[in-house]
Amino acid sequence: MSRRKNRTVKQRTITQHKPASIPLAERLPGTASPEQRIEQIVSHAHFSGPIPHPEIFRQYKEIIHDAPERILTVFEDDSRAARALPVQAIDAQKEDNRRAHWMAWSLVVLSFGLSLGFALLDKDTLAGITLGTTLVSIVTGFLQSRTDNK
Repeated sequence: MSRRKNRTVKQRTITQHKPASIPLAERLPGTASPEQRIEQIVSHAHFSGPIPHPEIFRQYKEIIHDAPERILTVFEDDSRAARALPVQAIDAQKEDNRRAHWMAWSLVVLSFGLSLGFALLDKDTLAGITLGTTLVSIVTGFLQSRTDNK
């Protein structure tokens, strides 16, 4: 979540105050005498974060009766979704790992069955090649997963 920054900036702006009967050319900034100028204070506030400043938050109710409740509901829903996202990502990763393990187990069983079938058909060379490549693949996969975890 972002941190709320409450900062009020006060600026002084000097503006002209002349009657409307004076022509526009004479009312340009900097053409009036200092006595004819008045001082005006402008304040600017900047807030960041999901919830507005409490004073501004109260003013929302004057415009729309249930605005504060709606703002809080949206904030709560967004917070709930932000907390649920990592949990959903972990669950998806677990499901993906489970699927990968079942596929690997199925391939190993199929390869061992194929090697057994070749051995029963007196194809010892094919049985040895199939069994050897399966074992090398199992060891390589195991070692690769160990180095990926580091």
